[in-house]
Amino acid sequence: MGKQVALLVPESNRKNPDAKVDIGEKDIPKPGPGEVLVRISLRPVNPSDVYSVSLLYAGFKPQTFPAVPGNEGVGKVVENGPAASKFPIGTRVVAVPWNTFTGDGTWQQYTAVPEDKLIAVPDSVSDESASQFLVNPVTAFGFLETLKVPQGEYLLQTAAGSTIGRILITLAKLRGVKTINVVRRKEQVQELLDIGADEVISSSDENVVARVKEITGRKMAYAAVDCVAGEMTDTVAASTREGGTVYVYGSMSGTTVTVGAGNFIFRTVHVTGFWLTKWLAQLGDAKTEKLSELMDLLAQGVIVPFSGKKFPLEQVNEAIAESFKEARGGKVFLEG
Repeated sequence: MGKQVALLVPESNRKNPDAKVDIGEKDIPKPGPGEVLVRISLRPVNPSDVYSVSLLYAGFKPQTFPAVPGNEGVGKVVENGPAASKFPIGTRVVAVPWNTFTGDGTWQQYTAVPEDKLIAVPDSVSDESASQFLVNPVTAFGFLETLKVPQGEYLLQTAAGSTIGRILITLAKLRGVKTINVVRRKEQVQELLDIGADEVISSSDENVVARVKEITGRKMAYAAVDCVAGEMTDTVAASTREGGTVYVYGSMSGTTVTVGAGNFIFRTVHVTGFWLTKWLAQLGDAKTEKLSELMDLLAQGVIVPFSGKKFPLEQVNEAIAESFKEARGGKVFLEG
C-alpha cells in the first residue's frame, strides 16, 4: 500500500540521555480481521510520549526496533479489514487505547487498530480536542470516579495550570466538588479563577499547607492528586485530611517521592499511584459507557482541552523542546 512518514525511536535511546526521534518511513499496514486502517492527522506531545522516546515509560515496551511512540491522536477511517464494519470510510475516530505499548503508536501517518478499540468523534468536537481525548480527560475523569470526593468537599491538585489541571477543575465543578489548585506562577492564579477554580495557591509566594488549613477551616483537603512528586508530595500529603488519599500520577520534579513519616504513621494518609492504563483495564464492560459519557462532554463544549502550537512531523524534536517550556499556552501538537 505504499510508504508513510513515521517517527522512530531506536533501541540506542535506552542509554542515551540526549535521546532524539528519527524521522523515517514505514510500510502502510493492511488491516487484518477485525481491524481498521486509520489515517492519523494530529497528535499531542504528552510527558508520557517524551518518556517513551527515552524508553522510560512503562506503557511503551516495543519488542522490535525502531519503534513508533505516541499515546494519542485523531484520524479518519480509510479502510476496514475483514469483519470490520462499524465505522464507515471517512469517520473520525480515536482509539482507547492505540497500539502504543507494542511500539506502533500514533506518531506516524497510518496504523491498523482493532475496531473494538475505536470511538467515533462527533462533528462538534475539534481535532485538537479529540486528539487529546484519552490521556488528560479520561485521567481526570478517573480521579473523580475513584476518589469519590463528596459534594462540597475539596480536591487538591498540583500543577493546576496544565491541560489536565484545567479539565479537572471543570469536571469537579460538574459534580459539586470544590478544588484547591496549586500553581508555581502567580500569573496563573487569576487565569484559573476565571475558568471556575474555587481556590488557587501560588506555591512560590504562599505556604501551601497553611493556606489549605485556612481555606478548609482546618479540615484539610478530602483527597489530592499530584503530578510533581519529589518534596511536593509531602506538602500535598500534609494538606490532605487524616485517612485521606493522595494519587501521584506524574514526576515533574524527578522520579522519587518524599513523604514524611508522620503523614503515614500518625495521620494515615494513603499515598499511592494512579496509572490510566490500569484503571481502564479494571473498568471491564463499563468502559464504553464511561467513555461515551466523557465524549458527550467534549461534544457539548463542556470540556475543551487547552491547545497550543502545532509542528509538522518532521520537526518532532523541536516540538518536544517546546513541550517543556513554561507558559507555552497549551498542548503542543504534531500534525501531518
